[in-house]
Amino acid sequence: MKLAWVVLDASVVIKAILPNPLQRHCQACIAGFSNLKPAAPMLWAYETTSAITKAVHFKQITEAEALLALGIINALGVQLFIPDEEHNIAAFQWAKRLKRASAYDAYYLALAQTLECHFWTADNRLINALKDANVDWLHHVGEMKPLE
Repeated sequence: MKLAWVVLDASVVIKAILPNPLQRHCQACIAGFSNLKPAAPMLWAYETTSAITKAVHFKQITEAEALLALGIINALGVQLFIPDEEHNIAAFQWAKRLKRASAYDAYYLALAQTLECHFWTADNRLINALKDANVDWLHHVGEMKPLE
């Protein structure tokens, strides 16, 4: 397993910013990988921006807080990967393995597999779908000791 990269699910970053029970775990996850280059599929940008927009729409945060959050997200320096044919096929295969009708989560898995690195998520559904798959590079933020 190469340790130059770490794939971060959009859920980790969003839950690190917005109040929720896993917030401190997600913050610890992000802080714990300062020596690694964070990576994500291109859809990460759409997912993070949409989640922040949704939080403003439902009055969870203000517009000013949203702009600050978007700045924080940008400052993480996540390298976004545009999928090519190989990634599309790998994502399709992961989606089938997960028995999913969409391939959004599968693109993260395909990228981590391609980069031969660890993938961190706050998505319990994804973790549960792969609990018997023996994927040792898949991790849930709950494994992290929360920041105090």
